[in-house]
Parts: sequence; structure tokens; C-alpha cells
Amino acid sequence: MKILNYFFETHLEFSEPVRDHDFVLRCMPPNTGAQTVMDAQIIVEPPATLAAQVDGFGNNLQVGRLEAPHSSFSFVSSGMVMVDSANVSPEPAHPIYLRPSELASAGPRVREFVGDVLRVSANLSALQKARRLSDAVAGALAYEKGATDVRTCGEDALAGGRGVCQDFAHVLIAACRCAGVPARYVNGFLVGEGETHAWVEVHDECCWRGLDPTNRREVDCGYIALSHGRDFADCPIERGVFVGGARQSMSVSVRVTDDASLTW
Repeated sequence: MKILNYFFETHLEFSEPVRDHDFVLRCMPPNTGAQTVMDAQIIVEPPATLAAQVDGFGNNLQVGRLEAPHSSFSFVSSGMVMVDSANVSPEPAHPIYLRPSELASAGPRVREFVGDVLRVSANLSALQKARRLSDAVAGALAYEKGATDVRTCGEDALAGGRGVCQDFAHVLIAACRCAGVPARYVNGFLVGEGETHAWVEVHDECCWRGLDPTNRREVDCGYIALSHGRDFADCPIERGVFVGGARQSMSVSVRVTDDASLTW
């Protein structure tokens, strides 16, 4: 069990002023069996009234609107979370996490990949299959920024052999579902990372268990989950629409620290 402090800042810059800007944020950690939110706050600039909601996957939403023209938009989310990765609660897996999704469908390459990795797997449990696939994904992809974008699906990332954490997650999700193991995408933070991170939760026929193929490890008390869904398209940390023809650029900064004095 650990106490983690987090500070997350995102800044959007527009090439020209925009208005009537509706936005949805998924940047407040939820309370789950594995994590307890001890303190959390969100600040947006320009200032806006935020309405707390919950989406269909159970993720916390902060919804707002900026009507006046503005050339930038930023938000800061910070707080403290107690994490106990061993304290996962029994939960059934919805059938949706076995079905193909927009960014995590098993095409010919993923199916061949799964067949090669699990060629001898008759006596493996769901979690053992997922662990073996996660390790294989880590070996099949090279981490390379700019090689893919947010629209790249797992099939294409595997074909290219390169990507970022989002791509590692989509390949593993598609592979697990192909092997009959329910899997879902998770957005969040990791101690030591300067950006947001993505990993996978697989269902072991009782509970959801976290696997991080990008770092070739299982999720432990150094992770804070923000949101989950079938793939990235279900749970982006920020999404918005506005009136105006502006181009936008985004910068993100994340700081997660482990308060060793409060570690059990």
C-alpha cells in the first residue's frame, strides 16, 4: 500500500480565438477497491463552472462550457491517492470487453500473433494467457513517439512494429479478446512518468488485473487509474468541440510522487 501525490496539467493553444467551447474531462481518479482518493481538485482556465457526471463505464467526468472567445484552455488536476493493488474487488466482466472495438479488433496479424504465442496453451488460465501475451507484445513493438497517432488501431500498430503506450495497450487488448480473455483499456499515471500512461486490465474470471506491456510488468502500487473503456476512444482524458476554424496544439505535464513516509 502506498500514498501517491499527483499533479497533472494540460494546456491547449488555439491558432485563433474559439468560442462556445464544450469540453469533457476525465482527470479525477475514481474510488475503487485498489485505490482510495484522499484529496482531489480540478482548476480550469479560463474559469468555468464544472458539472460532475459519470459516464457509462463508471468514469468520473467534469463537464463544462466556455462561451466567450479564448485562445487557450488549460486544466490542472491534483490530489492524493492511497493505492493498494492487491485489494481488487470481485467484479463480473461485461461481455462488451470480449467484443472487437474500433481500436482493438483482431485482424489477420493479431490472430496470427495470438496463435504463435499460445500455440501450447491448453492448461493455461485466463490470467496466464494474458501474461504470456503481454510479454510477447512487449517484444513485438518498439517504443517510438510519432510512429502512430490516436487513431492507430492495434492491428496497424502490430504491423508497423512501433508505437507508444496506447498502441501496446491496443495490441494486447485485441490479442486477449482473440484468445477469449476479457480486456479493457486504462488511462492514468505512473510514478516516474512525465506524461499520462496507458495499460490494460484483464479479467481472471473473478477480478480485473492490470498488465503494463509497455514496461513489461504487472500493475502495482505505483499506478493511479483515471478512466477505462473498450479502447482509447471510450475514455480520452480531454475531449471538446468549439466554434471556430482554429488548429490546436497540446502540451501535457505529469508529476507523481511516492510519499515514502506514508508507505505500508
